[in-house]
Amino acid sequence: MNGETGPRRRGQAQRIYEDLHAAILSRRLRPAAPLSQETLGRIFHAGPSSVRRALQRLAREGAVELAPRRIASVARADPQRLRQLLETRLLLESDMLRRLAGRLDGQNLAELREMLATQRRCLAADDALGAQEWARNLHLRLAQLSANPLLPDLLGPLLERLAVSIALGRGQAHTADSCRQQAEMLEALAEGHAERACACLENYLRGVGERLRFAPPPTTDLRAAFAGKLAIP
Repeated sequence: MNGETGPRRRGQAQRIYEDLHAAILSRRLRPAAPLSQETLGRIFHAGPSSVRRALQRLAREGAVELAPRRIASVARADPQRLRQLLETRLLLESDMLRRLAGRLDGQNLAELREMLATQRRCLAADDALGAQEWARNLHLRLAQLSANPLLPDLLGPLLERLAVSIALGRGQAHTADSCRQQAEMLEALAEGHAERACACLENYLRGVGERLRFAPPPTTDLRAAFAGKLAIP
C-alpha cells in the first residue's frame, strides 16, 4: 500500500494532470522531454498510482507518449495530427456558422467582440497563451449560441487537443492576422452572410496551421540526423 486513499489519490492525479498540462501548453516542457514517474512523484509528493493516472490522461489527449518499459515523455510534434484537427474543426464549425448567420443579437455580438478585444490585448502584452485561450473561448461561445447542446461538448475537447498540438510546434499560431480573420467572420455572421463567414473561418484555421513550424523527430541514425546538412555519399 502506498498510503493514498481514493479521493486523495484522485485529487493528486488531477493536480499533477493540470500542472503538467499547463507546463506543456506554455512550452515550459518541450517535446520529447522525459517524464520519469519516480521524479514526478517526488516533485508532487504523490504516489505512483496518482502519477500514472495523470500521465495516462495526458496520453489519451495526445500530450504525452507512453510505451511499455520506457520512460514517459512529452509527445513529439505531429504535423499530420494538427492538419486532421484543423480539418475536423472546419467541418464542425462551418455547420455551426451556417446556423448562426443572421441570428446573433446585439448583445451576443457585443460579447463576442469583447472576447476578440481581450485576445488582442493579450497579444499586445506578449501573452500568447492568453490569446490562444480567448480565441478558444470565442469559438466555444459561438458553439453555445448555436442552441445545439451537443456542439460545445464536441468542440471543447477538440480545441483542447488542438491547443496541445500547437504547443508541441514552434511559432505563434494566434496573431494580429488571426484576430482580423475572426473579426471578419463575426461581421459576416452579423450581416447574415453564412458562406462568407465559413470562408473567413477556413482562412483563420489555415493561417493557424501555416504559422506553426515542426522540427523533424529525433533519431539515433547518424546519416538521418545529418541528411541535407552534409555531403554524405
